[in-house]
Amino acid sequence: MKRIGGFTLVELMITVAILAILLVAGIPSFREWLRNTHIRTAGESIQNGLRYARGEASSRGVDVRFEFTSSGAGWTVCALAGTSSCTAAASASANNTLQNFVAAGGSADVAPMVSTSIGATASSLSTAASAGSGITFNAMGRPIGYGTVALSRIDLNTADKDGRRLVILLSSGGMPRMCDPNLSVATSPQGCR
Repeated sequence: MKRIGGFTLVELMITVAILAILLVAGIPSFREWLRNTHIRTAGESIQNGLRYARGEASSRGVDVRFEFTSSGAGWTVCALAGTSSCTAAASASANNTLQNFVAAGGSADVAPMVSTSIGATASSLSTAASAGSGITFNAMGRPIGYGTVALSRIDLNTADKDGRRLVILLSSGGMPRMCDPNLSVATSPQGCR
């Protein structure tokens, strides 16, 4: 008699049980990876927006502002025409808005915190980025009001503070740099401290 190969019901049930255990064990790390990806995406977007604003200020020869549009990671870049904010510039002329980023999808749950001090610690950052928070670059690509009025540090985490925190620092020349506040510059080029 010829035997037909295949799986028995017991073998199939054991395989399904092992796969279920592996899946349940992997869900927490997948959620953490997803949160960290959202934070990284929002950080890269903000960093690119800052670089774009700085470059446009230099190439256009006018003041250009990077400004948060909401309490999330959404932002806009505009050319200032005798105004001090993108909202005022937009109402003055529709041609002043250069670029927008709407924090949708994963970036919507990222809550940026801002400071005017590069050396601020996470515990001293109590100002959430809100509509109007931002930085203006002059025609030389340098921040106006550096250290007094303009943002110089942006901390990124999820609203419930359970993700990997990233920081964007602005140098006195206006160059943004994203770094990890848990790493030291002495041991890693990605470190902040």
